[in-house]
Amino acid sequence: MAKEKNHILIIEDNEDILTMIEMMLVNQNYRVSKKADGDNLELMIKEIQPDIILMDMLLSGVDGTLVCKQVKENPSTQHIPIIMISALSHGREKSEEAGSDFFLAKPFEMDDLLTTTSAAFRIVHGTNK
Repeated sequence: MAKEKNHILIIEDNEDILTMIEMMLVNQNYRVSKKADGDNLELMIKEIQPDIILMDMLLSGVDGTLVCKQVKENPSTQHIPIIMISALSHGREKSEEAGSDFFLAKPFEMDDLLTTTSAAFRIVHGTNK
């Protein structure tokens, strides 16, 4: 079975933010999977094989930067662009240190989310020249 393109995994423990992001991306015809916690993330990523991961830096019980590092160090998942989101003042630096491809500071505008998502898909589709 061929893998569907434009699949985004959203990992966010704030239900309101998760729902808002999901609605915005589904409205843009992206296929969305979501997870509200950091439990068993490696298994989920392996099973659903998202094209992009959009994740909060601070998840209940899990440091998103550690998850990002694990994804980027694993040969089977290192190609997946990661968009980190955070309200932390040092979020951008931590995100870069973890190996994320993109960073959005909370609160962010929906246009910024869509622009960043489009840039990540240019990487996925090999058109980011």
